[in-house]
Amino acid sequence: MKKLSEINIRPLRIAFDQYTPKMVSLYKNAIELAAKYKLTDLSNYLLYNYNDKPEHLYERLRINIDLCEELGVNIYSFPMKYHPVDDPQYFHNRDYIGKFWNRKFIRTIQAVLNSTKGKIGRGKSFFEEAFGRNLDEFQKILWMPETFIIYRRKYDKKLRERLKERYTEHYEDENNLTSEWWKKFNALDEIRLAKLKEIVSQNRFSDEDCIVEDPKIHDLLSYYKIKRD
Repeated sequence: MKKLSEINIRPLRIAFDQYTPKMVSLYKNAIELAAKYKLTDLSNYLLYNYNDKPEHLYERLRINIDLCEELGVNIYSFPMKYHPVDDPQYFHNRDYIGKFWNRKFIRTIQAVLNSTKGKIGRGKSFFEEAFGRNLDEFQKILWMPETFIIYRRKYDKKLRERLKERYTEHYEDENNLTSEWWKKFNALDEIRLAKLKEIVSQNRFSDEDCIVEDPKIHDLLSYYKIKRD
């Protein structure tokens, strides 16, 4: 790292593809060494949809946010979706889904990244608005209807109140549908919730995809049909 610091490197590129105790330790040590030798602008690539769980991506992103604050560095995180390019089954499509992921989770990450222009920089408040303040909030976002994710402040009254000093512009039709949806989501019994998640995980919400007799599940699926426009 000392020799690297003699070169005009900006940014220093580094990857953080696994969330294991060993890898976390190695990664933090590498960032600390970079900071020690004044390499303070870093570009970080984070693999997801491989052998990781969704919460592992959140934890790695959170580590980067914390390191920025602790060490005074600038780490720009770029989550990168895994795709098995050497498997003929996936040569002509992007359909691969990791064993701990589903189509809805993949789409959620893409929707958040669309809002952040594909990268996550330093700044705890910015990160927490995008991915949640903790794992519970992140899990909520994973299951959240896509329109509610992209237009978070339009549909979430609590978020608007929390960030009222930062955002002064408002939508004409602001509402609190996010809280309404989440309250109903959590009110489902175990069997109904499993059925809802089975449908939502496919991330297809046409009338044909959402045929269900249970009125509570049918009601919740209506939130996923709300269009972005």
